[in-house]
Amino acid sequence: MGGEFKDFYKAIGLEQSATQDDIKKKFRKLAQQHHPDVNKSPGSEARFKEISEAYDVLGDPKKRSEYDQLYGYWKRGGSFSGQPGHGGSSRTHFSQTDMPFDLDEIFNNLFGNETGGNPSGAWFSNFSRNGGPGPSGFSHSFNQTPTTHTVEISLEEAFIGCKRHFDMHGPTGNRSIKVTIPAGVKEGQKIRLGAKPGNSSSGAGELLLKIKIKPHRHFRVEGRDIYLDLPLTPWEAALGAAITVPTLGGQVKLTIPEGSQSGKKMVLKGRGLPGTPSGNQYVVLNVVLPQVKNESNREYYKQMQKEMPFNPRSGLLN
Repeated sequence: MGGEFKDFYKAIGLEQSATQDDIKKKFRKLAQQHHPDVNKSPGSEARFKEISEAYDVLGDPKKRSEYDQLYGYWKRGGSFSGQPGHGGSSRTHFSQTDMPFDLDEIFNNLFGNETGGNPSGAWFSNFSRNGGPGPSGFSHSFNQTPTTHTVEISLEEAFIGCKRHFDMHGPTGNRSIKVTIPAGVKEGQKIRLGAKPGNSSSGAGELLLKIKIKPHRHFRVEGRDIYLDLPLTPWEAALGAAITVPTLGGQVKLTIPEGSQSGKKMVLKGRGLPGTPSGNQYVVLNVVLPQVKNESNREYYKQMQKEMPFNPRSGLLN
């Protein structure tokens, strides 16, 4: 088989029959084990990127559905024939006639016209489709005006930095470019590359990579600042507590002051995206009431009402 198909299910240790919840739980477990800020062993960064790449596809039901079509074809022994590409490099081409699906439709659905590459890496190594865009990057033809492509990365990748590979096609030949996306890159930031010799100042033939940071399951991003909504029990808010909270750089202890209210914002300086200066992480407190599940619970609330008379709406109508 020319071109190695990436088995994302194997990468995270699950079968294709796994539910979305199974995939989410397994990713969280693996991410905690292999995050480079926590795991200092050799290869931890590469392993973290591998599982992040797999989760980027399998964690999205639509992307997973598209991937599963190719995955099933590959598992049944489907042929991805290897042929020499430009510059003598090995590339993978497909025979559309023996595929039980429309490959062009899959790529159009996934990448559209602007974003030409799988944001989290290749489904295949050395992939090319008729010299056009492929999951390992996108083709860019030199022209007279700068061209902008959106590159989607995870928040973790924005924090630690990452690399992407792109094929550049021009009148003087083709070349493959490895782009380093620096740690601390922000939403909307543009990375300039591929200037045509002699035209770097005019922008002719340049490719601009516009960064898009994918939504995170815990954090919100504003510039380089990170926001986390932290649920608290009433007694933790009333009495104060020491709470372990996640950050992009690992877990930290946060002291909750006595008498804290929902909406209170606490700051972890320098815990946002790196930069000059680095961003902060803001922890927004959210007091959550336990549900009344039985009569005993109800009596506790009645006792609280009796022992601690309190009207939060006092003066509201005056």
